[in-house]
Amino acid sequence: MPEPRPHSAPWAPGLAHRVVPFAAVVAIFILQLYSGADLILAFPLYMTVVLLSSLALNRNPALTVAVVTALAMLALPLFGRGGTSIMVQAVLLAAVVIVVAVAVTELTARGRDAAAEAQQRLAELQAKERSLRTTVEAAAAGLAITDLDGRWKHVNERLAQIAGRSQEDLLQTSLAAITAQADERRLSDGLTQLKSGELARWEGEVRQIRADGTEVPVALSIGRPSPGEPVLVVQQSDISGRKRTAALRECASVVRQIIIGSSHPDQAIPQMLGALSANLGWALAQYWAVDADRQLLRVHHARTPSVAGYEEFLDASRSAAIASGVGLVGRAWQSGVISTEQDLQAAADYDLRMAARSAGLKSGIAVPIVDGWAIVGVIELLDSRIHERDQNEIAVLATAGVEIGQFIRRTDVAQALRRSEADHRAIYERSPIGIARISSDVELLEANPALLNMLGYDLDTMRTNAWPDLWRAYDQAAARLHKAPLLANPSDVGSVQVRAVTGGGKWLWLQLTAASIPDSSGRQEHLLLLVEDVTTVRETSDKLAEALESQRDANENLEKIDRTKTEFLSIVSHEFRTALTGIQGFSELIRDGGLEADEVRAYGGYIFNDADRVNRLIGDMLDLDRMESG
Repeated sequence: MPEPRPHSAPWAPGLAHRVVPFAAVVAIFILQLYSGADLILAFPLYMTVVLLSSLALNRNPALTVAVVTALAMLALPLFGRGGTSIMVQAVLLAAVVIVVAVAVTELTARGRDAAAEAQQRLAELQAKERSLRTTVEAAAAGLAITDLDGRWKHVNERLAQIAGRSQEDLLQTSLAAITAQADERRLSDGLTQLKSGELARWEGEVRQIRADGTEVPVALSIGRPSPGEPVLVVQQSDISGRKRTAALRECASVVRQIIIGSSHPDQAIPQMLGALSANLGWALAQYWAVDADRQLLRVHHARTPSVAGYEEFLDASRSAAIASGVGLVGRAWQSGVISTEQDLQAAADYDLRMAARSAGLKSGIAVPIVDGWAIVGVIELLDSRIHERDQNEIAVLATAGVEIGQFIRRTDVAQALRRSEADHRAIYERSPIGIARISSDVELLEANPALLNMLGYDLDTMRTNAWPDLWRAYDQAAARLHKAPLLANPSDVGSVQVRAVTGGGKWLWLQLTAASIPDSSGRQEHLLLLVEDVTTVRETSDKLAEALESQRDANENLEKIDRTKTEFLSIVSHEFRTALTGIQGFSELIRDGGLEADEVRAYGGYIFNDADRVNRLIGDMLDLDRMESG
């Protein structure tokens, strides 16, 4: 190995640089001295050394070299070589050397200062360029420089990330080449206006195509620094997040507007499916309703896309029946929370995976429709692209599921109320009993046809004439029953019967029954008054009462007759027993014999008298029987 060369001292080059001019002056002086050459011949050499020294050295060393050179030029004339003219010539040339040295030194110094300043400015510019380049590369927004036709000349890393391409790939293409076809014409018009100077800045939103074929929305701002600059400054930012947020907000707003403007789920749900798929970027949307009888999910509505290729999948969905917990929609139905699937074709429990594979569907999300604690249906969204799980999207869909469930519940309740109202209205209109609705101010609000036909009035006449009389009759009847009037406590009055005259002048017996109808706070809102025509019943009741009264009188007479008969029978029984006792006694005495003829005649007379008495009693009884039988 060669030995290392010793390093020279750091001051050696500077010292040699300063000594060389003096050595050159000395050499020229010696050459002039020994050659006997005139000063005029040596002057160019001296001037060359001075000029070189002035250019190479600083001011003081350069002036020192000039002074030494002037002294060398004056030395020979001073020491007796040449005459006065030579001396004058030497002085003039020495003066020229000094002046030239001073001038060149000053110019050189200024040149060095200017060069130093320029070097400093260059360093500052380089530092600024490095800082700017670092700032551009680290900027959160995409920054780039293009030519006037939009071809990339410099692209920062952020812009390459937004465009989904490498910086090297972008430099081989142009801004228009990565712009979606739908926005390409608008961008081209903007570049043309910038190139012609009609615009200083163009701004807009376009969609750019990434290397993988996906599209990304960006906000572009393109400016031309000055009319003479053949470049454009491009600034672009990824607005997909903002667009996504706006789409989610728009989706929620559209769903609410559909709910407000629809009267039935069958009208609203197809529109909602279209809004969800369009705003959230899903190709297909289906609504699975719960079959409560069979505990299965079946497709009731589907949003048919404009793109062909999904017909087979839609047909398979319409014929499918999903059980709880099975597949994407079955899991959402069972759990009541949103279920997602990023690869439908590989999901073992997805019954429609073969149809999904044929249609090219990959991602899916199932949204349960919640009505209170019950799941009434599931919305299924499907797409051919992979959708990452987006919490903001899930939150919007979960809210939509609850709102749709509440809407379905409200419409079901509203339909039930309408049916109930229609039933009650039919009962009201067709009831054979008269019904009147009375306000809390005892104003007749309405009366059904049965009441108007019963009283023979139209509604206006009924309200102004007949109703006040009917109201007073009600209160008077209630007062007779020692009960409260109509408005005081109608539920305590029960039914009262009053007489009222019809429009045709006919008097009717009416039975009035009042019922209080409260409002939501429990206070009386209005009254229902049931009016029944009980004239026939009342007349029949009166006739029955009269008949009962006659029967009562007849019964009293019969009772009197019965008492008389009983008394008569008691008397007759006593008289019979008395007569029979006499007849029996006297007959026994005659039978036993031993009586005198007078006694026999007397006893026979007694027997005859008793027999005659019995005969009269029998006659009286026969007369009484004839009297009873009419």
